[in-house]
Amino acid sequence: MKPLAQISVPIAACALLAATLGAAAPFAQSIPQQSSGSEARADDPVAPLFAEMCGRCHDAARIVAMRRTRTGWEDVINMMIEKGATGTERDFEKVYDYLLRHYGVVSINLATTDDLTTIVGLSKKDADAIVAYRKEKGPFADLEALKKVPGIDVKKLEEHKDAVTF
Repeated sequence: MKPLAQISVPIAACALLAATLGAAAPFAQSIPQQSSGSEARADDPVAPLFAEMCGRCHDAARIVAMRRTRTGWEDVINMMIEKGATGTERDFEKVYDYLLRHYGVVSINLATTDDLTTIVGLSKKDADAIVAYRKEKGPFADLEALKKVPGIDVKKLEEHKDAVTF
């Protein structure tokens, strides 16, 4: 008969894994999925570098199939470096910025001005207005509430609504 500790450790590990996956599932479902591959980004001057560096091992559509936060893309790039991805530090920074611009996602109720300009593509003026409005009025419930911020470029916001969560 096995000692209790030998049985309970694997059971506890399985329970922890199940709890982690269960807790992460609602968040993952709230992140909009990217519907198109990298071909839509060919006008970006970093697209060829992205295709070269990442395409050595992966299909570009697989890489960008899911939008990720700043931390999420950072983790992916660090993991790829650990697995042998090659390039200069500057190349990795460019690819990281490219991924944020085109495949990033941010919670509008936690976003900094920098996140709103980089990930959502808003002007600094619009990003500052959103942050100030949020501080004064509280969190946004949805896109319609966000559109009520006076003076912001609603068209730009609509164009990048898949980069925003609430």
